[in-house]
Amino acid sequence: MQSQSKSKYFLIAIAFVFFALLVWYLKTIVLYIIVSIILSLIGHPIVNFYSKIKVFKKHIPNTISSVLALFTLIGVIALLVSLFIPLVIQEARIISKINPNEVVSAFQQPLHNLEFDLQKFQITSEGGQSIEKMAVSKLTSVFGFQEVSSYAQLIISFFGSILAAIFSIAFITFFFLKEPKIIPNIIMLLTPPKHSQSVKNIMHNIKSTLTRYFIGILLDMAFVATLTAIGLSLLGIKNALLIGLFAGIFNVIPYLGPLLGAGFAILIGISSNLNLDFYTQLLPLTGKIALTFLIIQLIDAMFFQPLVISNTVKAHPLEIFLVILTAGTLAGISGMVVAIPIYTILRIIAKQFLSRFKFVQELTSELEAKSNK
Repeated sequence: MQSQSKSKYFLIAIAFVFFALLVWYLKTIVLYIIVSIILSLIGHPIVNFYSKIKVFKKHIPNTISSVLALFTLIGVIALLVSLFIPLVIQEARIISKINPNEVVSAFQQPLHNLEFDLQKFQITSEGGQSIEKMAVSKLTSVFGFQEVSSYAQLIISFFGSILAAIFSIAFITFFFLKEPKIIPNIIMLLTPPKHSQSVKNIMHNIKSTLTRYFIGILLDMAFVATLTAIGLSLLGIKNALLIGLFAGIFNVIPYLGPLLGAGFAILIGISSNLNLDFYTQLLPLTGKIALTFLIIQLIDAMFFQPLVISNTVKAHPLEIFLVILTAGTLAGISGMVVAIPIYTILRIIAKQFLSRFKFVQELTSELEAKSNK
């Protein structure tokens, strides 16, 4: 009997390793499926909305509702891209025309002060070059025509390569919208009968929780993007809408995203105002941009995120921080982005199968409280 049990676990381990290798080998297709699942979770409320509409006293068929929902998602994404790409191209042209000598000239006084401090501590640059010459050399390599053109070619090739991905994701998403039980049915076929009800509960909780979570993320992105664009417009910053869009996108990355957004905003702000005096005008402008981002992040963290995201995840802030920190250490920025959804799924599964353990009871107590409401 014991040998049979060992053989069973050995076969399960082999099957798990084989599955992991298969997922890795087909990682591109798996990524398409994951993106399609996320889009379908966001799109299901849209499908339900269209399904309730009556035409000639009859509800719109599910297939047509799914098509309309898919086109709605595509339309929103296309609208954002149509706003986003021209602004990126415009800013790329501005950056490509920047004269490195003008940048160094704008920072001439602080560079002189820095060089004086370094000489005071007998610190010299490699080759004995002045900081100004080093800065011109570095900026020329960054803003040079060849570099900018190579970046442009990279972007063009990137958009060319994702055309196939867009078609594949749209095709898969349509069927997930039209037949939302495709994946649950496959999972149920692989589930032992004695665990059928537990797995059904898990899938139902995961679907409802992640639907609210991803919709909340989209609302939070829109909230941050709008506030950023409005705040920077009031400061007279050029391309405030572009910065706002970037800030909204970067905000998906927990903790690190707002810093990236602020850094991008300061870069655009400086590159658009090189004619200003550093200490009396440019430095205060940089401070205003940073303060704007700080205020928006405080509003987002204290009011919006607890309302639309934390209320869905139902986990302690320290708990979330440690999960994101661990995920970031293991898988970088991509790990930080997917940390909360994966952790939420694991908590739901643990609540269903491991609730007898006190540690699991403590971790899932908020989920339990929520389900009892």
